[in-house]
Amino acid sequence: MTINNSELISKLNDIATLIQDSKSWAAKQPGTSLDAHLATYIDVCILGVLEESIELLFRERASKSGDTCTANYIRLNLDHSFQNPKFGRIRDVLAMFNPDFARAFEAKFPPNCSEMTALRDINTIKQNVAHLGAYDLKLTIIDVENYFNRVIPILESLEVILT
Repeated sequence: MTINNSELISKLNDIATLIQDSKSWAAKQPGTSLDAHLATYIDVCILGVLEESIELLFRERASKSGDTCTANYIRLNLDHSFQNPKFGRIRDVLAMFNPDFARAFEAKFPPNCSEMTALRDINTIKQNVAHLGAYDLKLTIIDVENYFNRVIPILESLEVILT
């Protein structure tokens, strides 16, 4: 399964490039905290891309009706619905579109699966940095690359479900 939406592909490619560049930058400064700071920055970027991408997929689905008033209503009601996206919120919004969508999502991604654990971890890291600061960074670029690779299937499945 792959992403077909060109805007999503571009966003995901940007993150992948940032990860590769960061690995190179950090390798040039071993023994420093650069790796952890870059990893934390990348985590926040990944979360932003997830927020925007999930909303984009729902907006695209809403526009398929051809009714611009309905699509606009849905867009306005979904605005910022996926800040710090979580399993329950994604499932609940899918259910509002069609209960079968929610069931398909939940069957593919049970709440404690690897993908949802990665999504929770990405959220937790961002929240910790935002509220506790970056004083105790142990995150690595490899960690966030792993999280990133584990959340891509969520977007792939949402794109398929909402098609």
